[in-house]
Amino acid sequence: MLKKLYVHNFKCLQKFEFDLNDLQSAFLLGKNGSGKTTIFEAIEIFQKIGQGVTSLDDLFDETSFHFNNINLPIELKLDVHINRKKYIYKLVIDFPKNFVIPRVKNEELRCDDKLILAREGGKTRIKEASNFSLDWHHIGLPLISVNSKKDSLEIFRKWLKNIIIISPFPRHFHDLSKKESSILSREGENLIDWLRYLLSSNPSLYSVMYNFLKKRMPDLEVFKFENLGRDDRRLIFEFRNNNKSNILDFAQLSDGEKIICLGAAILAGQRNNENLLCLWDEPDNFISLTEVKHFTMEFRRTFEKALTSPQLIICSHNERVINSFSNHNIFVLKKRSHLLSTEIILLENIDYISGTLIDAYEHDELDS
Repeated sequence: MLKKLYVHNFKCLQKFEFDLNDLQSAFLLGKNGSGKTTIFEAIEIFQKIGQGVTSLDDLFDETSFHFNNINLPIELKLDVHINRKKYIYKLVIDFPKNFVIPRVKNEELRCDDKLILAREGGKTRIKEASNFSLDWHHIGLPLISVNSKKDSLEIFRKWLKNIIIISPFPRHFHDLSKKESSILSREGENLIDWLRYLLSSNPSLYSVMYNFLKKRMPDLEVFKFENLGRDDRRLIFEFRNNNKSNILDFAQLSDGEKIICLGAAILAGQRNNENLLCLWDEPDNFISLTEVKHFTMEFRRTFEKALTSPQLIICSHNERVINSFSNHNIFVLKKRSHLLSTEIILLENIDYISGTLIDAYEHDELDS
């Protein structure tokens, strides 16, 4: 579970602290340009590190720094609880004069206050081992070898790797699966590769998906992968009405139906990963007005009622999605001008005059 995110001097975020207060669902509310996407981008850096990206050139450039000011270092910090253990990961990135790309100034990982990884420039220490050198243009966390999957460093890396950050665009979704993928991409284009991985690793997830899809496609009879060759697979759906049936493949579904399939897959992924962190940018896109609130509420309930600690973070401008959340888990982002940094305030700490949140939002009462 993500407890707290701290970001300093990264784009529009300066001394920014996002404290989730043990929430398993949260909503980010803010105007265009308020910093919602930047929060996702900050967490995406950690996700990429968990997925094995080490080169700073692939993670940061001059525009990553606060108002392009490379004289101030970027500071990123995650406070995470996994299986009752507390992990704190800190990363400080600077861009010294005459350098072509940024460098790692500091990097540190602690588990229950015990030092796992400490780094000052190129000098690195793992637990109680002696110092050794790492290229200061590379993140150290993905480069460290461990002997067991139960090692605290590996557990933390796996948690980062499995973070889902999604801003889906269904017209880019692949029509065929050529291989399994344990990672869902940002725009969701490899959805059926990821779905194939989920179902092969845990076939019981089929019922989780089917139940979600059946509520939204009542005529759905079955869905399955069809072999097209040695590795290629096609995802097909059989629909039945009375005695008539029709088979469609994934490519023939509407954009909205593809998003519904994505939602079903994410819920299956949550069932498969008890510590999943999922960030979804505008889940209402492509979904019909009659379905939006039910879709969002089912996601929120599923994450909140889980006996483990999965988390869902959503941002949207849709009134029905906004109203699916409450004062205690809506975070309001304020950015009063392009020359100022983003502020974040829990809605329950904001007083407004209007009778509804939407009216207060439209009348700028949340920014006062």
